[in-house]
Amino acid sequence: MHILFVDDDPDIRTLAIRAVLQEFQDAAVNQASDLVFLERALHERAPDILVTDLDLRWTDGFAVFDRVKAVNPHCCTVMFTGTGNEELAVKAIRHGFDDYVVKGTHQLRRLAMAVRAAHDRNQELRRHSENRELVLKELYHRLHNNLQMVISLLRMTEKTIESERDRVQLADLGRRIQALSALQEEFYRSDDFRRVNVAGVLDRLARNLVKLAGGHVALSCDLEQAEMQVDVAVPFGLMVNEIITNALKHAFPDGRSGRLSIRLARAQERLDLTITDDGAGDPGCMGREGSGLGMRLVRRLADQIGAEVSYERNATGTTCRISLPT
Repeated sequence: MHILFVDDDPDIRTLAIRAVLQEFQDAAVNQASDLVFLERALHERAPDILVTDLDLRWTDGFAVFDRVKAVNPHCCTVMFTGTGNEELAVKAIRHGFDDYVVKGTHQLRRLAMAVRAAHDRNQELRRHSENRELVLKELYHRLHNNLQMVISLLRMTEKTIESERDRVQLADLGRRIQALSALQEEFYRSDDFRRVNVAGVLDRLARNLVKLAGGHVALSCDLEQAEMQVDVAVPFGLMVNEIITNALKHAFPDGRSGRLSIRLARAQERLDLTITDDGAGDPGCMGREGSGLGMRLVRRLADQIGAEVSYERNATGTTCRISLPT
């Protein structure tokens, strides 16, 4: 345990240290009376607990808080100041301080109890956070495994169906579930379960689809690294799955070779994805006029996440553009 005390007044610092150490007898202590000593203390070791005054001749307690949190985001923080009113207390708590104590010799015991309570509460929250992350990681792992099992069952069932039309529909369903599985795998690998590296998802998804289509289409990916909220990444990934599947099916019929290019780039406050093929294509299956299940699904998912989808066909192939706000 390492505690940092920041105060201009050496007498107040001494009294505060003495009081707090009654609760943390084995803690190491460091002090800072100016910016030089603060930077030196932070360079030596990131504190686990910060006790700081508000009004300092060289800065203020909020700036000290920000500097310490930049070194250790999990540091427990208590403001101990003679400038006391309800408005300032609210401001300190909103800024992120765990507690606020008004200075005074009769408040030293209150300071020690506040630091102990804040530290224990901070530790409990960290334990809950770590447990939550472990549970989420296990859930993602199990869901990924279950999706793989469903895909295997669909492929086994597909082989037993005589109707070509029914086999195609079942294979399409399997590809959609495979897209979900690729997303879940990316969530599992991510350090932050709320966001996902969408470039990694698109690269893996596109390569899997090209491989499943027979590998006769050359794939080119130019994907800018971009993170996306999970609740946006899932429908976005499913949209891309439908569009790539549609291109592979209709732009390159009967095993025709060709090239499929995918580009992801930021443009101001939007994220733009371009999918271009140089195949023959069937004009009736492209664009918003498409009536197939895949195109209806794309339109519905686009509306869900506020994305704009457009198609352009010319003599050299077809281009689909997806643009969504970031």
